[in-house]
Amino acid sequence: MGIIEFIRDRARFYNCPVCGRSLKGCDVQVLSHEDESFRLQVTCAQCQVTFIVVLAIAGGAMEEIENATPEPVGAPVLEVEPISIDEILDLHLYLKSFQGTLTELIQQPDPSRG
Repeated sequence: MGIIEFIRDRARFYNCPVCGRSLKGCDVQVLSHEDESFRLQVTCAQCQVTFIVVLAIAGGAMEEIENATPEPVGAPVLEVEPISIDEILDLHLYLKSFQGTLTELIQQPDPSRG
């Protein structure tokens, strides 16, 4: 496995610094490579923002990366949708009429689950 495949495989464990979603499926391009240091251009598959990552590989780890095989994907990762405007308005209306302490608010049962 090359460095690009390795990074793409591991990207699912990281989130985009702009939209906060998983970097799974991101585009990765090597801008420069010197010894065990890489400058990479990463483009988020979700919001298309592009950013630069500097990656330094610890001594000897490069050989392990090249000999690695991709990890099998387990259970699918649930992608969380952003909070909708309607949800924010519903919360606002609920909190506007709520009388009590924060502790009481947190301990109340969820009205949508019942």
